[in-house]
Amino acid sequence: MRLIAQDCHQLEQQKGSHGFVVVGAGRAALIDPGLATGFDGVLTELRADEAMTGPITDIVLTHYDPDHSQVARRLQETLGASVWLGSADADVLRGRIQPKTLLRRVLRRIIRVRLPEDVRELTGSGEIFPGLAYFPTPGHTPGHYAYQWRGVLFTGDAARVSADGAVRDFYAPLIDDRAVAARTVRLLDEHIRAGSVDWVCSGHSPTARTAARAS
Repeated sequence: MRLIAQDCHQLEQQKGSHGFVVVGAGRAALIDPGLATGFDGVLTELRADEAMTGPITDIVLTHYDPDHSQVARRLQETLGASVWLGSADADVLRGRIQPKTLLRRVLRRIIRVRLPEDVRELTGSGEIFPGLAYFPTPGHTPGHYAYQWRGVLFTGDAARVSADGAVRDFYAPLIDDRAVAARTVRLLDEHIRAGSVDWVCSGHSPTARTAARAS
């Protein structure tokens, strides 16, 4: 794992999106563990660094897309961890909510994601455990969530992130609701500018130190 900030690490062996581990309050959360093809690499990496992180107690998903979440259920079964996911995204995996775009509907048929057992569904804002906060960032998917651990913000695919930590719209064909997604980008921008964010960790952009903190 690569150290980003105190008690915050980026995985180096997973497949799909970027994944992270944060440690505190006697808990350890794995954020967006990625595709099923990365199972062996992620598990090997977690076990190699367990002396530093302790056992993984929670698997935290920004959203249901397979490049972020497909391996979650298998890791849950192996690690005995709780899985957290936005309630609306859990309903997508159940088939209660249909993706709005043709591309998403096609992708769902090609790459399947199994809903984890006894998934803990997120609504509103709160904490996974003390210090690891969550808040809704819909648009890319209906149940997309962002997380913050101390000064590190995890945005998933709610936005693309520039080298200075600035956020902008994600790729349009992969957005369920563009108007909602645009509001989310503005919310994230305001949150970062408020000054409590040192690092922005997204699903696909390189990890970025915010301009205010870098200066």
